[in-house]
Amino acid sequence: MNATVINFALFNARNIVKQDLQARGIKLSHVEPREVREAAHRYLAAHPELLAQAAETVRNDPRLRTLAERQERQARRIQR
Repeated sequence: MNATVINFALFNARNIVKQDLQARGIKLSHVEPREVREAAHRYLAAHPELLAQAAETVRNDPRLRTLAERQERQARRIQR
């Protein structure tokens, strides 16, 4: 799976975690960024459909698609 897709899915998972914290009345300034990041990873593991949604978004967004294609080319060069 492409790094752009994974990063976009994690970005969305982080936003969901942040929204949940705020909905529960927890101020984000009282939560360590590491805790939000770890919660986002757990959320993404529990909701793999976010990866499919992210892949679709990357496929349909010209800028993200270009970034993903560039990352793929770089990865192929590194593997050689």
